[in-house]
Amino acid sequence: MSTSTDWSISEVLKTANEKQVGFKFSYVKAIAVYAAISILITLVQEATVGNAGDVAASVIEILVTLILFPLGVGLGLLGIRRAAGKETPVSTLWEPYSQAIPLIVMFLLMAVLVVAGFFLLVLPGIYLSIAYSFAPYLIVEKNMGVWEALETSRKAITQYWWRYFGLMLVAIVLIIIGSIPVLIGLIWVLPIVAIATGEVFAKTFGSPEVEALTSDLE
Repeated sequence: MSTSTDWSISEVLKTANEKQVGFKFSYVKAIAVYAAISILITLVQEATVGNAGDVAASVIEILVTLILFPLGVGLGLLGIRRAAGKETPVSTLWEPYSQAIPLIVMFLLMAVLVVAGFFLLVLPGIYLSIAYSFAPYLIVEKNMGVWEALETSRKAITQYWWRYFGLMLVAIVLIIIGSIPVLIGLIWVLPIVAIATGEVFAKTFGSPEVEALTSDLE
């Protein structure tokens, strides 16, 4: 498989820190929109089925999760677009809804595979939960099919799985640190994390090498 693995954690974080200038407030606005929609849906859910049976409440909760999933993908898409030097209007949040059906199918299939992996001695589940990270963005940005996106993401990230896992751990630490002073630090941390992930995506799939990568699935 031919993929670009030429990146380091310090490199992508440094680049992300540079690119968050002029981006962080638009990203924070996008997060605020996402949070407002989530809260509104939750309030409506509690008002309509709050006293319903456990089964009905669980079904509604699953539906809400599926409805919000493309919106969450939109947040990640903003980081990918910024890393690629493209425009990042808040309206980018809605773009994944044009691929809502394949995204939801991918989410359900990924959930089944990851849960099955956790039942198989846990480690396969951890591996897949990281390896499938780019699948939603391959559907939106590269117009791939569901299984093609999952396998392309898995094969690509496997080339640098531990390094990407390390980046995720660093991101968690940064988010924790950024949360300590009444969440103020998250104004800088969250955009940096989003762009850093976008940098890895761009380095992996932002070149003609993705064609060779896709052909390896056959």
